[in-house]
Amino acid sequence: MLKGFLQGGCAVKVIGDSLAAGAGSSGMTETKELIFQDPVGAYYRREAPNSWWALLDRFVKEKYPGSGVRSLGCCGAFSYQVLEQLPQLVSPEDGAVLVLAGLNDRKRLAGMEELARNIRAILGRLKEMGKYAVVLAPTPSTQENENYPNRLHHTPQVVGILRQAAGEAAVPLVDMHKDIGAYLAASGKKLEDIIFGAGCQNDGLHPGDAMQKVMFESVVRTLGI
Repeated sequence: MLKGFLQGGCAVKVIGDSLAAGAGSSGMTETKELIFQDPVGAYYRREAPNSWWALLDRFVKEKYPGSGVRSLGCCGAFSYQVLEQLPQLVSPEDGAVLVLAGLNDRKRLAGMEELARNIRAILGRLKEMGKYAVVLAPTPSTQENENYPNRLHHTPQVVGILRQAAGEAAVPLVDMHKDIGAYLAASGKKLEDIIFGAGCQNDGLHPGDAMQKVMFESVVRTLGI
């Protein structure tokens, strides 16, 4: 259990795409810290003080002194890049790794097949590295965003692949997609009520501050920390 790692003092790394970076939240800035560079482009670390992972970092540091959370989420990264760049993304001192990736693979013709292979390979590599791995399923997008022409596949397909991979690898799954749906049903709110917000990205894909808080709560509740 992650709680045991945190009680002993644990560095938690978040890897993946823009949702892993906290994109959508207000106050996000790009730093000059290069995470990696490949033929696709250069990826720099983001600071996102109102993101789900920053909320998690503050929570963990307060409750489990000696532990902390750091994100190396790469905006625009595909799952194959996350796999290729694992040595740059995961450090020896990282005890636990939270993986949130797959939405960008929707833009690739064979993206879902690639995601299925890559997420399994990522989890296998993390196991070999002795890391406590957790899979995070992404949040829902607005229907308008899901209908963009470059969405060759859709978020529920991504979620299904991640759920299956987590089950096969016997690693924890934080199903943010399911938890957002449950939150909306219980609160009577619409997706647009929490995915948009003042000073946020407001593109119908990247979560605003209100949804970031629900994402944070999903992690804490699911992992029992």
